[in-house]
Amino acid sequence: MGYHTEFKGELKFTKELTASQLAKLNSMFGEDCREHPEWESRDLHYIDLEFNEDFSGIRWDGGEKTYSMDGIVNLILREMRRKYPNFGLKGKFVAQGEDIEDRWELVIEKGQAVRRILTLEGKVITCPHCAQRFEYEEGE
Repeated sequence: MGYHTEFKGELKFTKELTASQLAKLNSMFGEDCREHPEWESRDLHYIDLEFNEDFSGIRWDGGEKTYSMDGIVNLILREMRRKYPNFGLKGKFVAQGEDIEDRWELVIEKGQAVRRILTLEGKVITCPHCAQRFEYEEGE
């Protein structure tokens, strides 16, 4: 059994995509990068992304085991720019792993996906019954 991370948020397109751009991007969704040597991405796995409701951006597709989201987004940026040099994304994903301390965000900076660690602001407590760890913030 692997490790699970959830992602919230959307990455919006910097310009509205044409039908051919949407088709190209759609053809990459769900693909296993290891089966595409032309992508030169040996360390990446599945592209667990999909279009948002209005096709103005992309979001996590809810895949059970998503690894290296920053690498996946940078792969999308690189491959789309090969054919469409003006392709770009803006926005961020907030990631939460199974461990409470495993919290980070993926942001687009200077045209690339960058991973930033988020620090916990509250106190981490452990449930004495199930050993689950939680962040607790005291109210004012």
